[in-house]
Amino acid sequence: MPFGKITYHLKHSLLNLDLFGGQSDYRRFVILGEARSGSNFLRGMLNSHPDMVTFGEIFRFYDNIGWEFPDFEKYRQTRRQISLMQRDPVKFLESKVFEKFPSAIDAVGFKMFYYHAQEDSRKAIWNYLKERKDIRIIHLKRKNSLRVLLSRKKAHMTNQWTDVNGLHNDVLSISLSREECLEQFTWIRDMWRVYDHLFREHPKMDLVYEDLTSNRDGKTQRVQEFLGVSKKSLLPDTYKQAQQPLSKAISNYVQLKSQFKGTRWETFFED
Repeated sequence: MPFGKITYHLKHSLLNLDLFGGQSDYRRFVILGEARSGSNFLRGMLNSHPDMVTFGEIFRFYDNIGWEFPDFEKYRQTRRQISLMQRDPVKFLESKVFEKFPSAIDAVGFKMFYYHAQEDSRKAIWNYLKERKDIRIIHLKRKNSLRVLLSRKKAHMTNQWTDVNGLHNDVLSISLSREECLEQFTWIRDMWRVYDHLFREHPKMDLVYEDLTSNRDGKTQRVQEFLGVSKKSLLPDTYKQAQQPLSKAISNYVQLKSQFKGTRWETFFED
């Protein structure tokens, strides 16, 4: 039975009785990247695999654990658990995230964005991840940074971060400034360099969002091979939110496109 279908209390009762053969000899991994780069799309597919567990943005908030599993949100969102994450994020990760799982589970991971846990007591988690060279890194990158910026601004404005039923109606058109576009374009490439270097000694796989969407089966097969799990046909549990062409989604598209003509970024404006 897939982990996602096992309730929290049932799972731990069975582990305590050794009926599931609780173990921690599984591959550990992190989906590294930034928001609006396809991490929910990838996570949903990985969680459709019966032998994998992929948590959400565990360290996104200081006062909330980003489990993104209903049973964990219900039973593991306690003051004690949150306090442990705050004061000793390494112990929290080792004992609560990378805990014992049923013997069928072969890989356990979570999402981590560049800006998570950078300005508070949890910052130590980054050094831990750097030193733990057995943790596998899936570095998820979206080449078109314009679409990242557009998607993020729309999500903030509408508070619509995922579409789980395919009914999201994308009709919003917004204005973007040259300055904020340029900041996004240059910042993300700096982050790619910094974190590729940080995890240079880890088992690491670069995964490009555009390649994942155009060759879903091929790329997910490659991810499963990288994580050492049996190969399955994986299915997403979210829908693509952006349906409009850029010329409709960006109200000042013509002006903005002309401002980046002849630069290394001009291909971002191709619909």
